[in-house]
Amino acid sequence: MAQVVPGYTLNDAQNMSLDETNNLFVNRISSIASPEKCFTYQNYKKLVQLHRSILQVLDSLTGLPILSSALKDLSRHHGLDDTGLHRVLQNLKQIQQVLQTEGDRLKSATWELSEKSSKKATLILKQVLAEAASQNLNFKNHFDFLRISDLQILSPTCWLNGELINYFIDKWCRDSDTLGVGTYWANKFLFEDKACTKPLDKFDNHSKMVNDLKRSIQRREHDLNNLRWSKIYIPINNVKEAHWYCASINFDQHTIEILDSWGPTFRSNQNRPLREKKHTSLLAVLMWITERIAEYRGETVILAHNPKTDWACNPHVEVPLQPNGYDCGVHMLWHLIPHR
Repeated sequence: MAQVVPGYTLNDAQNMSLDETNNLFVNRISSIASPEKCFTYQNYKKLVQLHRSILQVLDSLTGLPILSSALKDLSRHHGLDDTGLHRVLQNLKQIQQVLQTEGDRLKSATWELSEKSSKKATLILKQVLAEAASQNLNFKNHFDFLRISDLQILSPTCWLNGELINYFIDKWCRDSDTLGVGTYWANKFLFEDKACTKPLDKFDNHSKMVNDLKRSIQRREHDLNNLRWSKIYIPINNVKEAHWYCASINFDQHTIEILDSWGPTFRSNQNRPLREKKHTSLLAVLMWITERIAEYRGETVILAHNPKTDWACNPHVEVPLQPNGYDCGVHMLWHLIPHR
């Protein structure tokens, strides 16, 4: 608790009312991270550090439902009676609720910064990178491919490169329910060309590619420590159009979706029959890939020539559209967040 409210002790949890506890934590967090303070570099750092502390405290409170027995043991050493023990539990539950609410608020504040003021967001990012560069951080000890120069293209008006895309996929998918594959996976298993412009149109269930596909899934499970997953996230880079978009396969919800934030593509597809939509041929490949990955999972999925399937396949899901020509990579990563 001291990470968020220094000096808060077990005695405070015993003696303070729920309202006092609520006000103490809310006021403390608001004093550090009120909305009007989020737009300077120093205050932004405090906001991020506070959010990290909140997540750490919440992680320690995940065992709250079984905390009662532990507190009973503590009560022998701290002289807590049943009333005091009950109040401690109630206050800890109150703290958990407050931190969940405030943690979500701080997260929203950081996410909304670029939308509220792209200039200030750019300035803060430049200061973060300048500080990192001045400290001569050796990224090679932590990242195989990421460099300071890669992080610098997170600034507005810049296109995200494959190194950044792969970094965030690895970061957000590790130990999660989503198996995110790398940026070169699509041009090996979905397209005829490395530029990702010509989807496969011939499918052989017994080809070498099927074995390679299943081995790639197995390797990715190991790399991300994801042995029990239900979703696959696939980044796609159309080199000819300099455009990022993605596809997702959800084995729990039985969906295959292509998510493309480029407005002209979405609008031109709206009134076209399925066979004429831009990504329909890619969707056919994804359906075949899904059948093969299902085999790897020990499941049977039949999508080809099966009108009775309960799977929903959408070649162009309605998503927020990018307002410019360079934010496709950011939008593509946004699509990953709900899948984590």
